[in-house]
Amino acid sequence: MARPALAAVPDAEARPGQLASAITTLSVISRRLFRERMAQEKWARDAGLRAPCYSVLTWIDRLEPVSQKRISDQIRHDPSDIVAVVDILERAGFVARRRDPDDRRRYSLSLTARGRRALHRLDTIALEVQDAVLAPLGSRDRATFERLLHDVIDHHATT
Repeated sequence: MARPALAAVPDAEARPGQLASAITTLSVISRRLFRERMAQEKWARDAGLRAPCYSVLTWIDRLEPVSQKRISDQIRHDPSDIVAVVDILERAGFVARRRDPDDRRRYSLSLTARGRRALHRLDTIALEVQDAVLAPLGSRDRATFERLLHDVIDHHATT
């Protein structure tokens, strides 16, 4: 059974928090589509991947070697949640977790060759999901949306 479309709310009836609600809804839609698309991949199911695995792999790739704490700070997830995600990625052979030689209390993360291949495959899935989520937008609106979204994220990354 198809869900009814959300009716557009005229500006006169708009509630103050509707944009925040819309952002949350967009996030839920994106996560659901990513999870559904990832579930179609046997290799991802076999590895036990969850949606946050993609973000963690992406940030490890950008910053490696990197601490679990830094990953947690970058994607704004609770550190214990990141440990669970890194456990999944390590069991799958995608991430190497080693004690940081400068601080034995900290772990240093890096991608394995298998992890780089998995990240490349997940990039393809992410692009498909991104195209599905942004399908209603024309190319100009999409470029504007992406720019504004990155502006907002960049602002909060520095605060």
